[in-house]
Amino acid sequence: MPVTVMSDVNIGAVLTRVSEANFRFGFEHQFTQIQDTTVKRINSEIDKVIRNDDTPRRLAALEREYGTLEKNKALIDDFSFDLRANQGRLSDMQTKVTDAIAAFSSVDDDTNLTADEIIDLNAKRDELILDTSALISSVHPDISTPFVIRDIKNMYETLKAMSPVEGVVDASGAPATNGNRQILDDLTTLSGLLDTAYNVTTTTSENATDITLSISSSMAEKFSDMTQLSNVELTRRENEIEDIKSKYGNILRVISLSFEARINYLEQTNKALQGWEVQPGSVMNLFA
Repeated sequence: MPVTVMSDVNIGAVLTRVSEANFRFGFEHQFTQIQDTTVKRINSEIDKVIRNDDTPRRLAALEREYGTLEKNKALIDDFSFDLRANQGRLSDMQTKVTDAIAAFSSVDDDTNLTADEIIDLNAKRDELILDTSALISSVHPDISTPFVIRDIKNMYETLKAMSPVEGVVDASGAPATNGNRQILDDLTTLSGLLDTAYNVTTTTSENATDITLSISSSMAEKFSDMTQLSNVELTRRENEIEDIKSKYGNILRVISLSFEARINYLEQTNKALQGWEVQPGSVMNLFA
């Protein structure tokens, strides 16, 4: 067995290989520590980005505002529905009370009620009683309106008590012979109340419609703001987080490339210290 002679050993090459091995082991250990520290730093900075992001607070505020508008719209929509229902009913009642008053003068110009006139009058009276009962006493907390519907409803018992009789219709202001004059006066009063109620209800309905459109517009704006905030701010936050990851990823790549350059240098140095390697069959073997 051949004995290795110290003069045959390239001390420089051996030391270079040992240095290379030690460097590789030390780097891998240190690089693992750097990686762990970098991950902690990345997580810390991402947490900071999330903590400093006020998007959730701004979204919550917009959602509360949207919810308030939604409730207000529901209230005004219900109120508008009631107004439109009353508006149509009041219009019909205006026609019926006009017909009821006309029944007094269909034959004899308000001076006398005949049996046929009473039939027509009672039919209109019964319809007015049903319509008065069906009117909706709707109110809105933020819209002030005269109590026109209440005033008409207060005529309900008066309408039910109307009991016209055949005979004279007293002149206005004359001593009462029967209740016919009072019925005519009450119907005339009801006619005036209906005209007022119809005009007020129509105006209020138009105002309510304008309010509904305004609230709907505000809701659309809030929804657009929420959508834009969610999309824009989410993208911004994601980009910021990606920038953090990219920054530390580049740092790790630089460290890794430095290691590879150092290892490559040691390998080249080791080859240089070992000298040339003559390939089998080369003419240089003649001088070996």
